[in-house]
Amino acid sequence: MACLRIQCITAIVAIIGFALPCTKALPAAAHPHPCAQAAPPQTQLDLNSTVLAVQARPWGLAYLNDNIAFAAINFSIGVLDTSQFAPKLMHMLPLPPAFLIGNDDPNADGYGLREMTLTHDKENLYVATGYGAIILDVPRALQGRNDSFVGVLSHDGYAGRSAIEASITADDKFAFISQEYGSNVTHNLGAIEVYKITRQQNRTVTSTWKGFIGLGFRTIGQQFSTDQSRLFVTSEINGTARSLNQTGGLISVLDVETLKAKPARSLIKNVPGGCHPVRSTLSIDGKQLWVSTRESNQVLAFDTDKLADETTADPLLAQVDTGTAPLGITAIRDYIFVADSNRWNYSDTTAGVSVVNIGDALRKGYVNFPQIPTSAFPRTVVASPSGNTLLVSEFDAASIRAVDISSLSAS
Repeated sequence: MACLRIQCITAIVAIIGFALPCTKALPAAAHPHPCAQAAPPQTQLDLNSTVLAVQARPWGLAYLNDNIAFAAINFSIGVLDTSQFAPKLMHMLPLPPAFLIGNDDPNADGYGLREMTLTHDKENLYVATGYGAIILDVPRALQGRNDSFVGVLSHDGYAGRSAIEASITADDKFAFISQEYGSNVTHNLGAIEVYKITRQQNRTVTSTWKGFIGLGFRTIGQQFSTDQSRLFVTSEINGTARSLNQTGGLISVLDVETLKAKPARSLIKNVPGGCHPVRSTLSIDGKQLWVSTRESNQVLAFDTDKLADETTADPLLAQVDTGTAPLGITAIRDYIFVADSNRWNYSDTTAGVSVVNIGDALRKGYVNFPQIPTSAFPRTVVASPSGNTLLVSEFDAASIRAVDISSLSAS
């Protein structure tokens, strides 16, 4: 079976109205292996971990500080006490009906609340869902208050109906939402929507919709460059080509200042992104963008300076094998952590978190990194500010795992 199931291709073609020719996933010089069903077993890394059982379908995670974290749990926000190694659930804040943007029947929706991000002043928490995002007041949420939900970002599905991630500019005045599937207006391309944010004196948050830019199909991951002049965006399938055996995705590079004012004109360039690039993270020094490519069971490293400039065609630095169907990804110290979701439950495979040593990956193209075992469908991974604990949302297991990573050091 090819990496992109035939029924998925059929559905996409039906939406778009025509089939498109094939392209390679990466430049020929990169010599990637083709899309794959499953990855071979990895060495298991024995680290201390503990599990917090939660309600169904945990997804996004965000640390406020070492003592507090937030979790998107179906259609609720969980406030976690992380002051001890084993996290504890302090509050569950159900999403009020008025904030169900694009989710007409929460019981029938397979996902609920998705990825989350804090504003830089840590006053608000943005959570992608439905048509856009919902906004929480952090001080109120810490008290478990019913009025913690203070705003929505929604243009009623105009540019898309499957929001995955939100990015907030350094001044907390603009939000960028990735719409996975797009709409008729975007010609079914995934899109980045742009909102200008206004905080009111009563602590509610309002917004002005500034527009969108259509990119590839299934637009998902976002990361700013370290100076926030560029936004790097992943799309699983490029906008002009796909095939059953090898499906090329994109890394789109957007100029942030143009994105704020004239979103449709903000594209600087597209770079081939491998076989279904999904999530991304910057290395701690900001020198590489690491991207999980779900259908080739790899992470790719890109030179961020070469990505950001307008002319460099091939910024790829390394490609590293992971476990099966990698999704969530984060960086801490000298490591990249990747959630090997195994979301389709292939036989003779494992779910877990691959631990990639950055130095080895860049120097040697290392292909045998170990894996931290997890329960079913690890989706999002985040590291505590101290770098001592990794939180993992286990989507199908209805749990959040804490892993002690304090013993890891560069080899």
